Amino acid sequence: MTTRSDGPIAVLATYPSKSSPGKVYQVKLGADEVVYCDCPAWRFQKDRLAGQRTCKHIDEWRREGK
Repeated sequence: MTTRSDGPIAVLATYPSKSSPGKVYQVKLGADEVVYCDCPAWRFQKDRLAGQRTCKHIDEWRREGK
């Protein structure tokens, strides 16, 4: 997936929500080389910069060695 230079450049993984059937969260690589997730846990971490944030989806993606 390629978008604007300030947006995500690749979807790295997709994970289904365990609490909301039909909902899917995407782990993405941004143009700034930061790994993002579109889940609420990642988006609402106000105490960390984007490059320092994590969530269970990013943790799982890293465990899978991707």
